[in-house]
Amino acid sequence: MENSTSVAIVDDEKDLVRTYELLFKRRHIPLSFVAYDGHSAIDKFNNAREKPGVIIIDYRLPDMDGFDLMRKVLAIEPGTKIVFISGDDSVRREALDAGAKVFLKKPTDIKGISDTITALINS
Repeated sequence: MENSTSVAIVDDEKDLVRTYELLFKRRHIPLSFVAYDGHSAIDKFNNAREKPGVIIIDYRLPDMDGFDLMRKVLAIEPGTKIVFISGDDSVRREALDAGAKVFLKKPTDIKGISDTITALINS
């Protein structure tokens, strides 16, 4: 995959998604898509004209867990960089072992998410 500079967000917390959207807009980071559940994320990922280079995936989604979604995304496009986010720190090792580039514990500060996304896009 060509290294895309866009980001996708998959999280069912609408207020948090809105915060990320505003942050990325302010930092001039293109947003590929937003999804609030795993199935719509897979549909949007498959139909994206340009696949996002980085996807933020929440652990707890309404229709599947973040691990299932991450595995499906990586099966389609193995070069995708996953930022796995969860309030449950006990899943950190499993997330990284399953293919996440970065694990962030909720709540994540704005600077932390911004620096992480920027570093992954530029890597």
